[in-house]
Amino acid sequence: MGDNMVQLINISKNYGDNIAVDSVSIDIKRGEFITLLGPSGCGKTTTLRLIAGFEQPTGGAVLLDGEPVEGKQPHQRNVNTVFQNYALFPHMNVSDNIAFGLRMKKTPREQIKQKVSEMLSLVQLEGYGGRMPDQLSGGQKQRIAIARALINNPKVLLLDEPLGALDLKLRKQMQLELKHLQQKLGITFVYVTHDQEEALTMSDRIAVMNRGRLEQLGYPFDIYEKPETRFVADFIGETNLYQGKVSQVSDSIALVDLNGSVVHVARNELVCGETVWLAIRPERIKISFWPEEGKAAVRGRFKERIYVGSVLKTVLKLDNGMEMTVSEQALQPFIFDPDSDQVFVNWEPEDAVVMRS
Repeated sequence: MGDNMVQLINISKNYGDNIAVDSVSIDIKRGEFITLLGPSGCGKTTTLRLIAGFEQPTGGAVLLDGEPVEGKQPHQRNVNTVFQNYALFPHMNVSDNIAFGLRMKKTPREQIKQKVSEMLSLVQLEGYGGRMPDQLSGGQKQRIAIARALINNPKVLLLDEPLGALDLKLRKQMQLELKHLQQKLGITFVYVTHDQEEALTMSDRIAVMNRGRLEQLGYPFDIYEKPETRFVADFIGETNLYQGKVSQVSDSIALVDLNGSVVHVARNELVCGETVWLAIRPERIKISFWPEEGKAAVRGRFKERIYVGSVLKTVLKLDNGMEMTVSEQALQPFIFDPDSDQVFVNWEPEDAVVMRS
């Protein structure tokens, strides 16, 4: 028995001339919580449907627990799917909804009763078995949909934006509950979302997709701190993104010209004269009245400040005409007069992620 529960090997899916998934390869480990993340139309849901068997690939192969699943119907794949709209049967009570899969398998009645009770306990809805779906809140409906999917003990649980219909507070609560549930059960979860924060919160690894292609696959820390492409840097969280040209390379650092402002960055095998993108997270930048020794520094003027609870965002207009956003804790923000002299933004050279164009 190998370490990989799901293997996508160069899978593609075309709808006429439209390429929805373009040669994607991902190995999903046994017991892993992996998220397919990207904007609408990036191919993440189509990829999920290819694993589920709702769609057949135009090219490539899907392996489940080492076995090819080509030609197998969804119910033959030992995977279950949880959808955003819950898809509960409105004429069945909660217990009957959860038990549906076992009844289809003609499981003995006493065994069904016991398993339903276990599932209700698992999703913390004991005593709700007799209620109808229209008597439940959105969060409760989602838990019932998850219980119904888990009762068949699938090898893989596929979740297609299951928290999308919930309000923000409940959504954050359910994120943690889902993660704890997955850890408790040890089942492989493949989760689809367009919400970057949700992906970072829940996932063991994240597969960032764009226009049908896999942009980057990695741990949440690496996706956020070490984006490999301009798209990933721009899509994950908030970042300052600039195009520049490498003007000088030495043993340890390189100089990058950002439209007239020259900053130094970690060398990263850069070549003099090449065009690059620089990504600098707002929380990595400090404002001061002078350039700090050993740090990259650019001069600018205050433009606006935005208070967003625990964080104070400052937008600066740099001397090179570009804008830069700085995030500080609202408890101890940098205080200066908007009409005062120019200030400097400073950051550690290694905090600027350099990506080749």
